[in-house]
Amino acid sequence: MPPLGSITLLFALILLSHVPSGLASCRGNLCPQHEAAAKAAGLLGSPAGNLQAACVPQQYPKQGALLPVSLQGRIIDIVWITPEKEPSDHSPPKTVFALVADVDGFPGGPLWRSDYHGKADSWKDMTIELQKAIPETDTMAHAGVTKIIWNEARPERVMLLGRGRWHWVSSDSGGTFKAIQSPGNTLGFGQEIKPHPRQTDWLLAKVRRDACTTDYRSAACGHDLFISKDFGEKWENLTESSNGKVTSIRDFEWGARLPIYAGKATPDEAIFATAYTGNAAHKGFYPGWDKDLHYVVTLNLFASRLDKIIPCGNLFEIVGGKVFLAVPSECPVGPDGKARKAGSASIGSRSVTLFVSDQDGDEFVEACLPAKLEDDGYNLVHTHDNAAAFILADHAEPGSWGPTADSPTSDAYAPAYNASLHTLSLPDIYRRDFVTDFSRVEGLAGIFIANRVDPAGRTAGSRGREASYLQTRLSINGGANWDAINPPTSYRYGQCNTCSASASADQCSLHLHGPTSWFAPEGPHPNFYSLDTAPGLVIATGNVGHHLDMSPDADCTWLSRDGGLTWEDIAENTAIYEIGNHGGIIVLAAHRSEGPTDTITFSMDAGSCFHKVQLPEPMLVENIRVAPGGNSPVFIIHGTACLKTASHPGCGFTGGSVPPGKMYAIDFQEILATEWKECSAADGSSDYEAWVAPKEGACLLGMKKTYHRRSRETFCVNPAGWDPLAPAAKDEPCDCGEPDLECEFGYTRSSGANSTAVECVAMPGLSEIDTCPRLANSGYRSSSTHLRLVHGNTCKGVNEVIPDTNGRGGAKGSDPSGGGGGGGGKGDGGGGSAIRTFFLLILTGGAVAVAGGLTWTHCLNPSQRETIAEKAAPAVAILEAGFELALGLIVEVYDWIRAKMRHLPFIGSGRASNGAGGDAFGFDAVAGYEPLSGSGDGGLALDPEDHRSPPLVSHGGMP
Repeated sequence: MPPLGSITLLFALILLSHVPSGLASCRGNLCPQHEAAAKAAGLLGSPAGNLQAACVPQQYPKQGALLPVSLQGRIIDIVWITPEKEPSDHSPPKTVFALVADVDGFPGGPLWRSDYHGKADSWKDMTIELQKAIPETDTMAHAGVTKIIWNEARPERVMLLGRGRWHWVSSDSGGTFKAIQSPGNTLGFGQEIKPHPRQTDWLLAKVRRDACTTDYRSAACGHDLFISKDFGEKWENLTESSNGKVTSIRDFEWGARLPIYAGKATPDEAIFATAYTGNAAHKGFYPGWDKDLHYVVTLNLFASRLDKIIPCGNLFEIVGGKVFLAVPSECPVGPDGKARKAGSASIGSRSVTLFVSDQDGDEFVEACLPAKLEDDGYNLVHTHDNAAAFILADHAEPGSWGPTADSPTSDAYAPAYNASLHTLSLPDIYRRDFVTDFSRVEGLAGIFIANRVDPAGRTAGSRGREASYLQTRLSINGGANWDAINPPTSYRYGQCNTCSASASADQCSLHLHGPTSWFAPEGPHPNFYSLDTAPGLVIATGNVGHHLDMSPDADCTWLSRDGGLTWEDIAENTAIYEIGNHGGIIVLAAHRSEGPTDTITFSMDAGSCFHKVQLPEPMLVENIRVAPGGNSPVFIIHGTACLKTASHPGCGFTGGSVPPGKMYAIDFQEILATEWKECSAADGSSDYEAWVAPKEGACLLGMKKTYHRRSRETFCVNPAGWDPLAPAAKDEPCDCGEPDLECEFGYTRSSGANSTAVECVAMPGLSEIDTCPRLANSGYRSSSTHLRLVHGNTCKGVNEVIPDTNGRGGAKGSDPSGGGGGGGGKGDGGGGSAIRTFFLLILTGGAVAVAGGLTWTHCLNPSQRETIAEKAAPAVAILEAGFELALGLIVEVYDWIRAKMRHLPFIGSGRASNGAGGDAFGFDAVAGYEPLSGSGDGGLALDPEDHRSPPLVSHGGMP
């Protein structure tokens, strides 16, 4: 009798030989049987390159068991109160807050606090303390919390924003609180509060007037701007004290976000805003794009005349040291006061034009896009050097009536050296609910990832099904070229190979879920996630094939160590993930969409070998979080208890109420005990390897950059204070060549261009001067080759490839360094499996549509959606005619979502934001991503400036 193993192998081979070639890597009812037979035979289970040959998975904890924290409600955000300086050891921030959903499923529920790193026995429900702090005379007050604000420079000062008319302040990092009235004694849920970038006690607050609570269409409904100089103890209504200079506010920001204004240091009292003046304010709640709104600047809190007025300025954002301003196309005058051409009558008052300021925020010019179409709105994604931004334009389509164009796509335009003359980078990027699938790969300058709609998905027969035709593209040269991602050459899990053997190369590539998938109404798919504190590491869910598969069982989880060039499968299902210890620890768990799990896995060697952490009972995992900074060994796993059934007997929830929230704090330094070892960063250490990013022989924006990267053969953690962005060798400039070039404004790459030369041809039907009149006298010098350097590129020998200019709009031989280098800014990293340093701003007039869509998708459970759908049905027709009181809930939540998403981090694997200062999302619009995050106003701004799991409705908390 042959050995048992030989019989098993023979059986497996016979079984596989009878599987049709198209099912060799099938998904479906038969797949588990085929896979089980193959695994039993030892045919599956080895990753690419035999990475796990020496892997011996361990199970933790070795002694005892993890202790759960149970909360009455769903956890929507985790917030660490972080000091200004990272500790010299691995100790995480001590104070951690957990925000819990209210009984109605919306933010504004109980607040829990840990005073010891989130450990299980350190949590306390603060809700009773907050309720006691409210004066007894207010018997109707509600102690729910919607947001947390603090400042890194004074982390002991904490403010809690309430849902009602009370907020709370603390001077001991939340140990005790004092109740204070909200600005103007107005409802807190619709308020947006921003800390000052320099003055630690100053706050600005935009509040909705009480008249809006009874009728949003009332002429008395508007927004006031308040200031506090004592961290919320007292408030002054700047709208009232302006003596009519401004009568209602729509958008606002501290002017100190720009260090220089009009050639001088920006005073602390400077405020940028969009506002109504005089009787123009009497229009009720946000009427959409409005030519009676104006962009204004005051340098003294509106005490004297306005220092700047730009007609029709509706929404703005500060990106890359410049102000981007959205103006309705029907505005009769431009920022210079001169008459301008009106928008197309076929689009009506829906389209908008984008203007951008100079470096000191004073003078504005149109952000020229090489397109004859008008625009409905924009997303802005800043470049790695934070000196400019890609503009993702939602081009208007005649005949469509919604707040966005009918086609769910945007076109990406890359910036020139001065951030205003843009060129087409990638068309047809997928967009859903004002969120786009376009992100930076953090830590590696010039690498971007996006999902575009295959041309087959733009045909008439595919209308409405564009999500079925998504294809992932990667650029490693600042958006000049975009390529498909090659699938792995071998697989760890056989079912992750869904390409048939007969598939051609163009029908078999790797496709990854982007930010839109996290917000998908059919259920979230964690999206691509990277951190600037872990350069090279990218994690995502997706599949190999011709298109991205939205089916719930189609995903595997993938990891790249080289910025997205090559990938390997690290989980056979949809996982949620987080990166800590500057990339030294990767943590995964089956996402709640996969059902209950009682296992968390982690890797100490960049995904080569995964070990298990056993939970005492199964749960539905929604997110994994880690403190900002990326150095903490403590990860927080949160989700909900799962329902006990015959198929899941280990679950603890027996029904009858809302499932309790569940949370575990996993301290890897503690559970590893004596196995915890710091890597040696000494010269010659085998714990690290020199890595040329993204691959040997390649350059990043004209520079050869070499980093220290963790070896995959060691089991150790990066030492405290280790700088992941410190070069392993001196940066070396590369000779200018094809990868460093893109086409000038008004030109595009010829379809016949080969890999050795870039040929640019004029875009058909486009006149440079008609599309961008200022080109005639801007001083910008275009090359006769119609080529220019990619933004941030610092290659040497530009005149060898562009003989008649310096590649940046200047004369030949002039200094080409003014456009900003290609280095990636060093951000926080870590924090909730999400993107942090990815800034996504959405400038659009569809405020209610945004709030409604995100509320519907992320704040409401299925039964709530069904109830609201039934009750709201009669109001749908009325909505098309105007605002209606029946939609008050959606309009009310709009401002809350806007604030969340603006300081979010649209979007890497998004997660909840953890403020790095200022508020739970940080001053600079950073959001935690899921590995998700978010941000915004009539433009939402998802700001994956926060690489963390997003809170509930942003790239943060998970649906």
